[in-house]
Amino acid sequence: MIAVISGDLIKSQKIPQQEYDAMLYQLDQSLRFVAKRFNASFTIYRGDALQVQLTEPELVCHAAILLYLQMKAANYELRQSLAIGSLDNPRADIKTATGSAYTLSGRGLDNMSQQRLVLNIENNTLEEAFALNIALVEVLLEKMSQKQANALFYYLTAENNSHAELAKELNTSRENVTKLLNLAHYQLIERFINYSQTTLKGLL
Repeated sequence: MIAVISGDLIKSQKIPQQEYDAMLYQLDQSLRFVAKRFNASFTIYRGDALQVQLTEPELVCHAAILLYLQMKAANYELRQSLAIGSLDNPRADIKTATGSAYTLSGRGLDNMSQQRLVLNIENNTLEEAFALNIALVEVLLEKMSQKQANALFYYLTAENNSHAELAKELNTSRENVTKLLNLAHYQLIERFINYSQTTLKGLL
């Protein structure tokens, strides 16, 4: 069993031509970070569309949230369809890989309307509690400002994430870091990440 994230940028067609290269660079750098952190593979296709393959499927929500926050901190909105399933035909270039994880993830992205985050699991109906948690986290992510997303990204990825240490990293005051993190509901997001990993591990 693997996890696949299929996603694309929201309203990318409205990005001015002169900013498009900067957007692609940011997307590539964000995906490289996630790939390194989670030992994942990724590809970018059709300009602003992406796929990520994770060999540890219980980490898929964690990876998707970090990817969303990094892009949001750069003022780009991302929607992501997460899926857990089988890998039938592994390939070095994941664009040509096949399996239910890829099918479910791609289908989920095609069926998304206003959502930012969905999760489908092969032969498993998502429990109502888990689905509700995803929906609530999605609202928190969508309402986050750039600065809040940036602070939360650093909080979730720093080796030392004390507010004082983050203040040095972000070149601001400890009070401002605390304010940004509280506005980003950082403790709820962190609890959801831990909850998703524990829950998915129990399902798989």
